[in-house]
Amino acid sequence: MSELTKNEYDPLLQVQKDAYRCGKCMLCKWMDHNEITDTEFMALCPSGARFRYEAYYASGRQEIARGILEGKLDYNDRLLHILFTCTECGACQVICSDQGNKNPLKTIVALRERVFRDELAPLPEHETLIKSMENYENPWQQPRARRDAWMRKMKLADPRKEKVDTLFFVGCTAAYDPKLQNIARMTAEILQAAGVPFGVLGKDELCCGSTLLRMGNYDAYEKMAGKNMELLNSLGVERIITSCSGCNSVLREEYEELGGLEAEVMHSLELVDELIASGDIKLKNRVDRKVTYHDPCHLGRFTGVYDAPRSILEAIPGVELVEMPRNRANSFCCGAGAGVRTAYPEFAAWVASERLREAASTGADTLVTACPFCEQNLGEVKGSKLKLLDILELVRESMG
Repeated sequence: MSELTKNEYDPLLQVQKDAYRCGKCMLCKWMDHNEITDTEFMALCPSGARFRYEAYYASGRQEIARGILEGKLDYNDRLLHILFTCTECGACQVICSDQGNKNPLKTIVALRERVFRDELAPLPEHETLIKSMENYENPWQQPRARRDAWMRKMKLADPRKEKVDTLFFVGCTAAYDPKLQNIARMTAEILQAAGVPFGVLGKDELCCGSTLLRMGNYDAYEKMAGKNMELLNSLGVERIITSCSGCNSVLREEYEELGGLEAEVMHSLELVDELIASGDIKLKNRVDRKVTYHDPCHLGRFTGVYDAPRSILEAIPGVELVEMPRNRANSFCCGAGAGVRTAYPEFAAWVASERLREAASTGADTLVTACPFCEQNLGEVKGSKLKLLDILELVRESMG
């Protein structure tokens, strides 16, 4: 996506070909028609499903791009609402790339960047987040000194002082949110139990910059990414493990546009799947749960990791996996991404409630996922009877 900004004057010029190629087929609204099993759960675009106007779908945003390029459309509050209620989940991209190799998501990213360059963004609700990134290098307004609070009772290697092959890149949400720090701790515990030599950067870890990129603040993202690449490449590690799907997709895909990382990047579930297959992780205890799995957008559609989480669940004794109607590339977003949860919390909550309603329709008692950000947003919906867990919680329980 960062290739959009190679023209420093107008990012829309980089995507105008796609903007004019949109044929209004409307397929970006729905999941692959060959895979529809339940007509109640077939909408793919969160903002389109909620606001019910063509402008909120990818096809409408392509029309907006043409209008701005031709000077026929001016910015106003309604237009900014349309542009910034997109969660950038990538669902439209999956559908449209199969219909002539077009990528409407690039147009949406370019529209937001154009708004920043025209000094009509950030939105007022995003200003605190951006200031936090400038001052603390994380979006949660937390001091750097608290970034390693989750690990203070654990003896973990510092890769700048000890030679290790693997770096565990924790991510801001799991590091700072007290409700989600268990994801960081259990990831480290599982790696230790499996005999994986790894290190962590602790309070010196930086935000990956994903939120800045998705909001359209490319200049700030590029600065953050540059600092990250310099630090991570200096460590000499062979692989970087993430437990956050957003970190995974940015480190793995987006940094490539800026020179890339020397180490292989993989999500923790990919490594855990390998360790189970090799016998380094032994799943001994039964975990009697009927679960359904929520594919995080940045783990599934952005990096193609669909099989590893399902393979892990199927390997845990006692776990029964039932799929939601919208799964894998057709997964429905949690509603939190690209600054939406910060600027439009009611909309983000509506999307999450729709996803939980779909999960409940499977008859599962537990909803599992693999992204702290998804867990954060889904977990704040009131009234759901589903237990919400990270997959690694089930792995740790089965390991004993």
